[in-house]
Amino acid sequence: MQLEVFPNPLARARRAYPYVVVLQADIAALGRERIIAFLAPRAEIGPIGGRLMPVVEIGDREFVLLMPSLTNVPVTELRRSVGSLGAFRDRIVDAIDWTFLGI
Repeated sequence: MQLEVFPNPLARARRAYPYVVVLQADIAALGRERIIAFLAPRAEIGPIGGRLMPVVEIGDREFVLLMPSLTNVPVTELRRSVGSLGAFRDRIVDAIDWTFLGI
């Protein structure tokens, strides 16, 4: 499930952030919730820079992974995967390292 993309289960945030990505490692996915980050359409975000908010692609559209907006959701709310960001793993891990370790 790690790096899988799902429609945003939080209805009131869905317009601004249509998707979420699961960041939690599968081996750590023992509880009822998963750690996620929101994905915002690149066209809706102003200038970005640095490693904190990597640009990824879903289909032919660019999205920004918003590391500053980590949260958790019940796994039961993540119903239908629409893809994977496995191809962007290095960027995402780099953003996680920057966020939590400053490296």
